[in-house]
Amino acid sequence: MAVLAAAFTAGGAQGALPADPLATSWTYRAAGLPGAWDLTTGSPAVVIAVVDTGVDGSHPDLAGAVDAGYDLVDDDTTASDTQGHGTAVAGIAAARANNGIGAAGVCWTCRIMPLRVIGPEGYAPNARTAAAIDYAVEHGAAVVNISLYGETLNARLQDAVRRARAAGVVVVAAAGNEGGKIREYPAAYPPVLSVGATAEDGRLTSYSSRGNWVKLAAPACAPTTQLGGGFGAGCGTSGATPVVAGIAALLRARAPFATVGDIEKALASTARPVTGVRFGRVDAFAALQRLGRPGPRLLPTIQGYAYVGETLTAYSGTWSGAPLQLAYRWGRCRTAKCVRVTTVGTGRTYTLRPADRGHRLRLAVTASDGARTITAGSAPTRVVSR
Repeated sequence: MAVLAAAFTAGGAQGALPADPLATSWTYRAAGLPGAWDLTTGSPAVVIAVVDTGVDGSHPDLAGAVDAGYDLVDDDTTASDTQGHGTAVAGIAAARANNGIGAAGVCWTCRIMPLRVIGPEGYAPNARTAAAIDYAVEHGAAVVNISLYGETLNARLQDAVRRARAAGVVVVAAAGNEGGKIREYPAAYPPVLSVGATAEDGRLTSYSSRGNWVKLAAPACAPTTQLGGGFGAGCGTSGATPVVAGIAALLRARAPFATVGDIEKALASTARPVTGVRFGRVDAFAALQRLGRPGPRLLPTIQGYAYVGETLTAYSGTWSGAPLQLAYRWGRCRTAKCVRVTTVGTGRTYTLRPADRGHRLRLAVTASDGARTITAGSAPTRVVSR
């Protein structure tokens, strides 16, 4: 099971800082945020899912930022927070700015989707975290923040992060506060942006997990929201992760058509080298400049088990919030020839039938933004019987 990334521990470019009392923190300049905010402060259309203890939406520095979410512990729609960890994560990612209180979230005009997976016992089973990722994807989140970690591999959780990437959703997860090289999950799954923590001197903190599986690092501490309406420091890899999630949200707001690979490449190629992580410490301003504003590009994939009776799901590789009209077409193929499947296969899902046995299924996705239309096809999937 995945456990809570150890409780918050104490611990660039030119541009103006927002007029909030705590906005003088070293974190913002270390992450290249003042210059980034000259380009974008995000968008209300971009939602960051916080998979955690829930979020206190009544906090004054989160006013108007917190959407309805879901409580996967109690199986209801009240994803409130009684433990504080999720509220602190949400504040780092998306607290409001220029309101005269507290500090500034990284993506201060983005919205938060609270997904409670941690109950009073203090941990989240992998199946629950996987369900939260799927919920976030299906409900339009652009970025998923997971400040949780554990050493156990889990197929269901791995499949969930694969589906998120296929849907154009960026998953960011804490590398952990174990101070060693043992892989922690979900951060170590290849589709995830794994995050370590750096100190004010730019080096990796002694407690941050490390190794080539840790892709990025971010400042370890940031001023943030606390239960009861107050403010404090959110530190550790739990605090570094929403810095990266917030930056990914800034990139998504400025480039809605970018693929997850485009966003990861922009972050990786502009990161400042740090010993102990693969790419280095994030630089929001440089990443925004590197990413630019790419046009629509489709990366169709088929997800699911290719057995008769199972249902396959189509993914375009494009975030669902991008202004595109998408159409899906399924084909049954032998050799290079494909025949379009009848109307049962015109949507995002397709249930495999006996007639499909021994064939390959191929997906074609067509997208239109009103000015142009593009089409791309997936790799074929071979259908077998059980």
